[in-house]
Amino acid sequence: MPYVPLGVSGAGAAMDLKGGAIGNWLVIGWFTPDYRPLAERFAANLAQLNVAFHLWAKPKIGEGWSSLRKPSIVLEAMDAYPGKTLILMDTDCIVNGDISPVTAFAGDISLTLKARRVRLLRGFHKRHTIKTSSRVVVFQPTEGAKAFALEWQRLVKLAPNDDEIGMLDAFLHRPDLSYSHLDPRFAGDEVGNTVPDAVICHYGAHGRNKSSRLGNALKEIERRYFRTGRSQIAKRAWRKA
Repeated sequence: MPYVPLGVSGAGAAMDLKGGAIGNWLVIGWFTPDYRPLAERFAANLAQLNVAFHLWAKPKIGEGWSSLRKPSIVLEAMDAYPGKTLILMDTDCIVNGDISPVTAFAGDISLTLKARRVRLLRGFHKRHTIKTSSRVVVFQPTEGAKAFALEWQRLVKLAPNDDEIGMLDAFLHRPDLSYSHLDPRFAGDEVGNTVPDAVICHYGAHGRNKSSRLGNALKEIERRYFRTGRSQIAKRAWRKA
């Protein structure tokens, strides 16, 4: 099904993007007005694959601060879709196939932890640092998942303009919760990286030249999903965008 815009009262009010028949799970996310074209194409990508989704339209709150909304979007979605597994995804992701396997885990949250080896100053000693990725995070309909989202929301306000630092702090502060490590094929690694059989990829629209990278992301999604002739529905959604 193509996305269905959800009207909000008031002239010129922003509209959410929603589509698909919701079963036990759905994809959630959000976008600001400048990212609507990318969100439209992401919605069409999901619709082509018959994936249920709800992408919230939110006003911009300052350059670089929008990602701090992520835990609030999760909590809003938990209220809107009780009893459903939620797959939080960035709208500059590209989905290549069936993503239902990400919901099949026992526990509260499935996320990605990445280790990076760094060289210390003045010497040859090296250390590993750990970071999280919030490009794709899966929340089961459990009290533990909600507790994690609440803790993430609390800690992200203390993070220096970085939702992933707040997310890592939430992970460290709540060892009582049950975590699963997200399969790398579904973690949203960058397009062109060497994750075999990647199902969810990421085409970053952020960076110094934001408008250029956003345009490149749109072109990549168009090339992969709207020049293949595989879906007339997707083509109509593209034209409408």
